[in-house]
Amino acid sequence: MAVQNEDEGYLELYDVAKKEKVAKAPLAEIRFIPRTGERIFIPLRAPGDWDSYTVVAVEYFLGYDPLTGEPSRSVSSGIGRITLYVEASK
Repeated sequence: MAVQNEDEGYLELYDVAKKEKVAKAPLAEIRFIPRTGERIFIPLRAPGDWDSYTVVAVEYFLGYDPLTGEPSRSVSSGIGRITLYVEASK
């Protein structure tokens, strides 16, 4: 994963059972955003070693201005964030 710029939007995975963030990536690197009910796989250390999560909810936070802490009128300015709430797949 590339180094993230402070002004760049990102996608994060939040495990609802563990109550912690399990992954984060810049939006520029994301080609597809899974919908509720779909699975997402996160690579671990070894090839073929994956963690599997099922998306239970999706929230979009767009147009946040980090200088004022307020929503921005323009979605293109400010930080955008997408949070996927997930649980471990069985």
